Amino acid sequence: MKYKLIKKYLFIKNLSNAITIFRIFLVIPLIILLEIKKLNIVWILIIIGGISDYLDGYFARLLNIKTKYGALIDPLADKIFILIPFIWLCKFSIIPYWSLSILLIREFIISTLRSLQKDGLPAVSIAKYKALFQFLSLFLLFMPISSEIFKLFGLISYWLGFILSIYSFYYYLRIK
Repeated sequence: MKYKLIKKYLFIKNLSNAITIFRIFLVIPLIILLEIKKLNIVWILIIIGGISDYLDGYFARLLNIKTKYGALIDPLADKIFILIPFIWLCKFSIIPYWSLSILLIREFIISTLRSLQKDGLPAVSIAKYKALFQFLSLFLLFMPISSEIFKLFGLISYWLGFILSIYSFYYYLRIK
């Protein structure tokens, strides 16, 4: 009985980290499918990635579980999962290279700051909105329905996420 309780506790304690690791593993098929231009399936993976991002945070808050590993790996999973499709969009001139370069620099610096902190660097609410707009832009830009309105709203979401990235970058530098 005691062994089952310990096993259940360890499962619950690691649930949000397991979901995050799942999202990291989703990057492999994401890259392959982008390369062979199976964009309908890429769109489905983006949806799964967005849901898993929500769920790992939800379970961590619900169960009040905070780990240094989770504080480091979750933002890394988000960055990898979002930046790979952005690189593809840049390759096909859907988003400009300069904006992606700024996002990459921001992400490298924030990741470094997180790794230097004792318990990671907690996500500020503005960064959560940034991630929301970035996922929304990917959702709309990879949507299998060919529509100029979806593309327009996808680009608007991208630029809102970009602006929030710059603002949150400034905010992180101030609290560091």
